[in-house]
Parts: sequence; C-alpha cells; structure tokens
Amino acid sequence: MTLTKVEQETIVLFNEAEATASVYTHNAALQRILLELCQSHPAQASRTEDNRHGGLTFEIPKKWVKIAPPRALSEAQKKVLEDMNRRNQERRK
Repeated sequence: MTLTKVEQETIVLFNEAEATASVYTHNAALQRILLELCQSHPAQASRTEDNRHGGLTFEIPKKWVKIAPPRALSEAQKKVLEDMNRRNQERRK
C-alpha cells in the first residue's frame, strides 16, 4: 500500500501529565535523527512502532520537543556573514 504525500504525516503527541512525547513520522530525515537519538540515548529515546507502510513511532522526552523560529539577523550581522563568506570563497580558489 502506497501512501500519498498528504497521508505521510508527522504527528507529535504529548500531554501535561507525562514527561514523554510520542512522535509518529514518515519523514526520512526526522526518522534518521530519531533513530540516532535512540542509539545515543537508549535510556531516554526508543522506537516503539513500525506501521510497515513507512511510518515509525518514537518515544522521546517531552522537553526535547522544540519550536524554533529562524534567527533574525541585523544588517550588521548580515554584513559580517557576507564578508566571512566572501573571504572563505576567495581562500578556496
């Protein structure tokens, strides 16, 4: 059974009573990150289910779930980064 892109979801579930979050995902990049966390932190992260259609479910500490907006740079910071990039490109030539 092949799922459409719309059906290939990522769902993060947690409640206020428990310290863990459940993450169900079809996203390959997120699956790799979570599998690596399961290997490096086996006491805290675990893979709990494989739905056999490409989706995996993981249990992780709720405090690991973050929503982070992109960093807003000032014009001065942008200028510094542009200068650094230009110098790095010149050095590689």
